[in-house]
Amino acid sequence: MSLKWLFDHERRLIVATVSGPLAGADIERWVADRQREGITGYRMIFDASAAELEMHPAELTALSRLASERKPEDFDGALALIASSEAEPDLGAYFVWRTNSERPCRVLPTVEAAYAWFAEPDATVRC
Repeated sequence: MSLKWLFDHERRLIVATVSGPLAGADIERWVADRQREGITGYRMIFDASAAELEMHPAELTALSRLASERKPEDFDGALALIASSEAEPDLGAYFVWRTNSERPCRVLPTVEAAYAWFAEPDATVRC
């Protein structure tokens, strides 16, 4: 797994790009590292379009719980999941369904679409 990320503290934004095999434990470790750095609750673009997802529904359920818990009150913490294969949107839709009540979340086809969603004035209430 290759996981690269950029932080923009001023815009409260994380952009993560994954390629290769990706398991739930990989994401859990990455989130734990960001939490130790104090970077939680930021808006996030998680580009998994080049990843090979190796996750079961139980792992997605655990990750959605983790994402819901990482939203401080003063941040909107919207999550944009970028998916390109046929299976990824289905997995992403399940994650969105599990997460969206606590934290705005969408599956989108491109990073550009994620930035466009974040730019909408009411993006965090229309998910």
